[in-house]
Amino acid sequence: TVAFQRWKPLAGAPSRSFSKPTISAQTVKKLRDQTGSPMMDCKRALEESNGDVSTALDFLRKKGMASAAKKESRRSADGLIAFHIAQDGKNATIIELNSETDFVAKNPTFQKLAGAIVTLRAQAPTNLDVESFKSDFQLASGPKSESAVSVGDAVKEMVATVGENCQLRRAAGIEVKEGIIAKYMHTPMGTDVGKLGVLVALETSCADKTKVGEVGVKLAMHIAAASPTFLTIQDVSKDAEEKEKSIFIGQAAESGKKAEHFEKIVTGRIRKWHQEVVLMEQEFLIAGEGDKKKTVAEYLEDAGKTLGGGITIGSFLRFKLGESE
Repeated sequence: TVAFQRWKPLAGAPSRSFSKPTISAQTVKKLRDQTGSPMMDCKRALEESNGDVSTALDFLRKKGMASAAKKESRRSADGLIAFHIAQDGKNATIIELNSETDFVAKNPTFQKLAGAIVTLRAQAPTNLDVESFKSDFQLASGPKSESAVSVGDAVKEMVATVGENCQLRRAAGIEVKEGIIAKYMHTPMGTDVGKLGVLVALETSCADKTKVGEVGVKLAMHIAAASPTFLTIQDVSKDAEEKEKSIFIGQAAESGKKAEHFEKIVTGRIRKWHQEVVLMEQEFLIAGEGDKKKTVAEYLEDAGKTLGGGITIGSFLRFKLGESE
């Protein structure tokens, strides 16, 4: 007779667990809100990704269950986007000042602080990080101070004033050498404040800056709607493109395509991806009725010919309230 004993791990051996990670309903909902995928598919993706939302999103995309267009991470924050263009028109700034509720965002004191901060930001270098700006630059007064106060302390005073957590989340600048900076605020809540703001720097030798400004506003409206990530294909980072290629290969494999066809499939999908995320490759959305379809690059070329000088986009900034950077 053979005696069987219950298996026991060797002393000092690492324990092994085969249980799936516990995924909260809130995390599943967050992924579902980002992707539009069914709840159970989101739950499985999170289990396969050890609860990491970003990895789970890529897992869903490889399985063909989520599109890149829906990958828009949001924060549960309210507040304001504010922008300011300098009097000479050569530089402009944009900020996101968060509050907990829309009620505070409409508060005149909160809006006044946003205006003061974004105007002060114009005095800082365009590439200055937000933490340095908060500590190193001072406003003439704050919500509770009549004397000079740092930007960071002014925001803290706003917290004490309205009784909600307030944060200056991000601030950035843009500049132009020869040309104009155009602006557009979607869902405005006052003068140069709202929920989604865009700044576009247009370099041009055209004499009629008013007409160039009209072109700029249309471009800014397009950027607000189309949400490009990059200006040109050359601006697309190698890491971002390699990540997309990996996802497209995963999609091709999942659909049963032969490995020898992967390169052709990926090349086509990368081209389509460029048309989604690269501004100059996007289809221009603010076309007139009856106008033929054209890319942003083609629209700019035609506008330059009409106005008698080339027009190029130097840079752009698009801030949407609560959106990830």
